[in-house]
Amino acid sequence: MPEKTVTRSFRISESAFLALEEEARKRNISLNTLVNQLFLSFANFDRSFQKFGMLKISNVAYRRTLKAVPDEEIVEAAREVAQNSARVVLLTRYGTLSLAGVLEYLKSLADYAYWFEYNEVLSPERKRVVTLTHSLGEKFSLFMVAYSKSLFEQIAMNPKLTSTEDSITITI
Repeated sequence: MPEKTVTRSFRISESAFLALEEEARKRNISLNTLVNQLFLSFANFDRSFQKFGMLKISNVAYRRTLKAVPDEEIVEAAREVAQNSARVVLLTRYGTLSLAGVLEYLKSLADYAYWFEYNEVLSPERKRVVTLTHSLGEKFSLFMVAYSKSLFEQIAMNPKLTSTEDSITITI
């Protein structure tokens, strides 16, 4: 069922309006759709993550930074971030630690932080298979395996985790 919408009008600067129109044309979507996506991004992600000091960093800069860090440090950092920051975000947004919350959290990282593409299917064996694809290289896959493992440990789950240079797969 489609989400209920409301009609409102806003005053914005002309330069912002022109930039939005140009971006909507580039993406081949309506201006209304683009603005709604921006509002959803703020409502569902940015406002929560601003409280925790989120940074925006280019893929190139992040990938290069990861290359300079030893594997053990990446794993430890991933665990620490999942056990601290991610845990707080999950509790703040969903009120509890649960499978649904962890999966929604991963989807929000895909939809709004652009860490990876999120895909979920049900296997013939009735297992949930989540694949996270990215372009950040082997070190980011290492980070995401440790990060995901720690997220699932917090809800007393131990899914099968596998990785390639450009993806991780979580089988639940």
